[in-house]
Amino acid sequence: EGIGCEFGQKAKEIISAVIRELTEQGKNEVRPGDVAEKLRTSNSPIGVWQIRADFAQLTDEGFLELEHKSGSWRLA
Repeated sequence: EGIGCEFGQKAKEIISAVIRELTEQGKNEVRPGDVAEKLRTSNSPIGVWQIRADFAQLTDEGFLELEHKSGSWRLA
């Protein structure tokens, strides 16, 4: 609980918003590095380890699907 939990939830919200934005821009498959790059260019960096963990959680929640062959994710 506490600050770590709040940051984790906020990071997940930011990451899911970036994934939606990338998808709307025509990117059908995303990787954690795509999100990290987008956040860096907007001066809001989040570590790739956090992004990867949130990708796993978003997959468990049904927001994302992992494409095993390509190793990328797409909106579910």
